[in-house]
Amino acid sequence: MNKTVTKKANTRSLQQRTQETKAKILSAALSEFAKSGFEGVSTRSIATNAGVNHTLISHHFGSKDALWKATAEWFFNTYNQEFLNRRKALNEVDATDKLRIYIRDFIEFCVNFPDFTRFMMQANQGDEERLNWLVDRFLRSGSETELGMLQQAQKLGFIPQGDSLHMRYLFIGAATSIFTFAPEFSRLSGKDPFSHSMVEQHIDYLLALFSTQVPKLKEV
Repeated sequence: MNKTVTKKANTRSLQQRTQETKAKILSAALSEFAKSGFEGVSTRSIATNAGVNHTLISHHFGSKDALWKATAEWFFNTYNQEFLNRRKALNEVDATDKLRIYIRDFIEFCVNFPDFTRFMMQANQGDEERLNWLVDRFLRSGSETELGMLQQAQKLGFIPQGDSLHMRYLFIGAATSIFTFAPEFSRLSGKDPFSHSMVEQHIDYLLALFSTQVPKLKEV
């Protein structure tokens, strides 16, 4: 009996360590791929960044290409799960308030994953097959959902009329640039774009840019 309990405890402990190791590798991989792109990164540099033995990357993920795809799946699944949970919780919320909440959620995701946008910028400059994989695996279905929200907001007169796909990219650029270029912004402004007050100001500014119902703005 005790041996069985001990065996199960050891199995759970091993599984937990495995998940922790994989999470470290994925987090380091996101940072490295975002900084240098696929071609500019070695699995050894990712292992060093993660603080793990290089052989563990091969053990858990196989090739660098497989690790790149696992990294993309990791943060897209994280975002999609958060989006799904929020969507379920907001079924009864007014459409205008719902859009505002989605905007806030997206910005907060960018704050928590500032390398997300850099990763995507590198993907757009890299191998065509990997970009096609991203589009087919995540971006097409995700953009369709977002476009549906934008089109509904346009019908309600909450945001300006126009090509909703074009509007989506205008929004993404405006929402993410302050975090993508955080070092530059900090040097020019002397402010931390990731601070709570700056994030709140950024949300207000973004709503003012895209909303036909302009809120009163406060400067930090």
